[in-house]
Amino acid sequence: MSKSHEVKQKIIQSTKSLLKQNGQITIKDIADACYINIAAVNYHFGSKDALLTIVIEDIIEEIQTLTKKTLETLPNTTPPEEILKIMIDTIYTFTTENIGIIKHLFLNEKTQDKHATHLINAFFTQSSFKEIILNHLSESTHINDKETLEAKYMLLFSSFTLPFFLQIVTDNDPQQINTLKQSSFREKYIKELLKIIQ
Repeated sequence: MSKSHEVKQKIIQSTKSLLKQNGQITIKDIADACYINIAAVNYHFGSKDALLTIVIEDIIEEIQTLTKKTLETLPNTTPPEEILKIMIDTIYTFTTENIGIIKHLFLNEKTQDKHATHLINAFFTQSSFKEIILNHLSESTHINDKETLEAKYMLLFSSFTLPFFLQIVTDNDPQQINTLKQSSFREKYIKELLKIIQ
């Protein structure tokens, strides 16, 4: 692995860590975290926006891979309700652990359209990932109606929305975010969401 590649990977990982903590980061924050100068960040990526695009794509791929691997490890005999519960828990947990990224995607005016659209395209337009999940839902629930499956899919991934909206309305209240991370609240949220999906 070349030195240049190592530096690029360090910048990407540091940017990801910074975004997880806070959706509002500067190129100076990134440079300081990597112990390099701002010019080095621009040299490797061209701009902060280009770097953030790579990071967002990486994070989206991460959650898609995690969701698919979670499904692959489930036995064929797993009841449909348990499959949905595990999937919601996976998505919900990932989202609450990445509140800063959610904040960046939807609240950063400069890149909002581009990055939020990328997220929506990755999960809600026709994609290989969506097809895998829809097929799995169909097989586990024995439902073949496309509209019903589409509705279940949208509800399943709506677990993104709670942290997103709470981030908007309670930006200065970390207690609300801590509530989201409590296992007791997560269990109740998943239980109620399952009632709607089923």
